[in-house]
Amino acid sequence: DGEVTTPRDKSWLTGITMANVPDIPVRPVGSGECPNVDCDKINDDSCFESCGNKATEFDIYGCPEPQQWSLTFDDGPSNFTTKLLDYLDEADIKATFCVMGSNVEKYPEIVKRAFDSGHQIASHTYSHPHLMSLTNEEIIYEVRATEKAIEKVIGVKPTYLRPPYGEADQRVKAILKEMGYKILLWNVDPTDYDVYMLPSAPKKILGSFKMAVGGKDTGLNAHEDPGFISLQHDLYEESIDQIPSIIKLLKTKGYVFSTSAACHNDNNPH
Repeated sequence: DGEVTTPRDKSWLTGITMANVPDIPVRPVGSGECPNVDCDKINDDSCFESCGNKATEFDIYGCPEPQQWSLTFDDGPSNFTTKLLDYLDEADIKATFCVMGSNVEKYPEIVKRAFDSGHQIASHTYSHPHLMSLTNEEIIYEVRATEKAIEKVIGVKPTYLRPPYGEADQRVKAILKEMGYKILLWNVDPTDYDVYMLPSAPKKILGSFKMAVGGKDTGLNAHEDPGFISLQHDLYEESIDQIPSIIKLLKTKGYVFSTSAACHNDNNPH
C-alpha cells in the first residue's frame, strides 16, 4: 500500500502541557532488543522490545472479573472486517476495534457500521509507528490525526488507545494520559500475525484461547487479571475465520463477552 504519511497541524499541539511528561530520550527502533535476556529480571524499559515495557497501575491488560472476555482487533479496518462484523452480529457480541487513522479514511463505512452496532472504537495511531522512537510532537500528531479521522466518521473521539507493538514507556504514557487516553493492552495473544500463513494457523490461534481458559499462564498478565482481553488483527482472514470457533469455545466455558471499556465498567469509551 506504500508508506503512510501522517497529517500534521501545529494547532493540534496547543492545549497540551508537557509539565508532567518526563524528559526521557527517544528510543530508536532496535534499541530495546536484548538477546538472551532473562526478562523476569528486567523491571524497567531497557529491553522493551524483547521483554515489553514496565507495567503501570493504569495500564489495562485484562478484565477485572472472572468469566469476562473482551475480543479486540487491531490494525483495521480492512476488507475482511465486514466478515468479522457479520460473525459478531450473528453471535450478538460486542468487541473492541483498535483502528488506524489511515485505514479509517479508507473504510469509513466499516467504522460507522461497527460503532452503530455497539462496538468500541479505540485508537491505534494513524500510521502504526514505534511511538517510543518519535518526538513528543510527532506522538501528538499521530494521535490527533487518528482522532480527526475517527471523529469525522462517528462524531466522537475515542478515550482508549492501544500503542502499536504494545510499546509505550513513561514518556509516551504521560503524553497519552495528558491527551485523555487510557492505555489498552492485552493478556492473550495468539500471534495471528506470525502464524496466519501457516497450514496450522487455525489450530495455533484457537490453541492460545484454549490455553488461557485452561488456566495456563499466558505470560502477558501483568496485573493478574482473572478476566481476559485477547488480541487479534482484522487484517488476516485466517484469524477472522476462527471467530465462530473461538466464540463457541468461550461460551462453552461460561465466558461473557463485552467491549474492553464495558468490562471495566467504563461508560465513556468515546
